Amino acid sequence: MKTIEKNVYLVNLIAILVYSLVIRIATRGESTGIAILSAIAVIIQVFLCLVIGVVRYRQDNNPGGRKWVLSAGMVLLVGFSTCLGNAQL
Repeated sequence: MKTIEKNVYLVNLIAILVYSLVIRIATRGESTGIAILSAIAVIIQVFLCLVIGVVRYRQDNNPGGRKWVLSAGMVLLVGFSTCLGNAQL
């Protein structure tokens, strides 16, 4: 768990990459399907980052919780940009 705490941002970026590729392959390039499924995946990932961040922060004011909450903002920016970019292709 310590290595994940150090690389929270990298873990989230890899997760965005993986589920973007899976969604792209699964929808066979249909732009509306890509946009909707990507948006749902991003919302779920942001929610998970916020929940993990709040739980970690409440445990003895852990600084790892701040990383998770900040990574939720990063996921919003990068994830929805990727979502819209995939829908345009």
